[in-house]
Amino acid sequence: MAIDESAIYVTNQAGQAKMIATDISKTTQEPDTANKADKIVGHQDNIIESASDIRTSLHGVEDTIPWWAQLFNRGFVAIAIAGVIILLWQTGIGMFIKKIFWSMGLFIPKRALRSAEVDLKTQRHEHPLSFEEGVAVRRTSDPAYEYARKRKKKELGV
Repeated sequence: MAIDESAIYVTNQAGQAKMIATDISKTTQEPDTANKADKIVGHQDNIIESASDIRTSLHGVEDTIPWWAQLFNRGFVAIAIAGVIILLWQTGIGMFIKKIFWSMGLFIPKRALRSAEVDLKTQRHEHPLSFEEGVAVRRTSDPAYEYARKRKKKELGV
C-alpha cells in the first residue's frame, strides 16, 4: 500500500505546512506576507483534500495481472515441475519410486503382468506352457526384449 502511505505522508506534511502558514499569518505585521500565508493555507487545504480523495478512491482499486503474465507464470511452474520430474528420473530416484508403487501392486505395466502370467503358466504342471511359447509372448509384449534378443543372437552366433 505504498500509495496509501504516501497519501498519509502528504496529508501530514500539508497539515504541518498549513499550521506554519497559519502561524505566520497571525504573527506577521506585514500585510503582503499575511496575504501570501493565507494563500498557502488555501493551497494546503487543497492538497489535504486531494490526498483524502486519493485514499478514498484507493479502496476501489484492484490489482490485476495481465493474461499473458499469468500464462508466463504458469509456464514457468510447468517447466519447474517437469524439471523436477526429469531430475528425479535421471538420478534414479524415479526408478525407486516406481519400485515402491510396484511393490504395492500399483501401476505395473501390462506387458510385465502378461510376461509374469506366462512364466507362471510355464512352471505349473496342470497347465503346461512350453518355453518357446513363453519366449514368443515375451517377444511380442516387449519390443526392447525383442531387440535385445536379436543382438544377443548375433553375438552368440545362434
